[in-house]
Amino acid sequence: MYDCNILVIDDDNIILELVQIILEEVTSGEIYVFSDSKQALDYVQSDSMDNISLVMCDWLMPDVSGLDILAALRKCKPHCPFLMLTANATKELVVDAMRLGVNDFVVKPFHTNDLITKVERLIRDAN
Repeated sequence: MYDCNILVIDDDNIILELVQIILEEVTSGEIYVFSDSKQALDYVQSDSMDNISLVMCDWLMPDVSGLDILAALRKCKPHCPFLMLTANATKELVVDAMRLGVNDFVVKPFHTNDLITKVERLIRDAN
């Protein structure tokens, strides 16, 4: 188990609850969740990000996209791992997102073990 804080952003409350339950197996730190992408963007642009070790974010959300969140994150915390959650992972979109700084993807619907493996790897690699 890791002692790190994780930020999760998704407009689907069921996904947020599920991810939070899964992440409680991975970290003893705090898990911050946002279903409102505008509020999430404000959080990412705040000093509160200093204690975040990993960001997990949905790609397609109303108002602010996951790529907008990523761009804001890269300005304030360029080396923070970013795990994109998406139901639409075409090869072209994945390649474009990786060029913009996405560290890895989880395709919805996902298996718990796949999510845990990717989160653990990203946290380990960041330390």
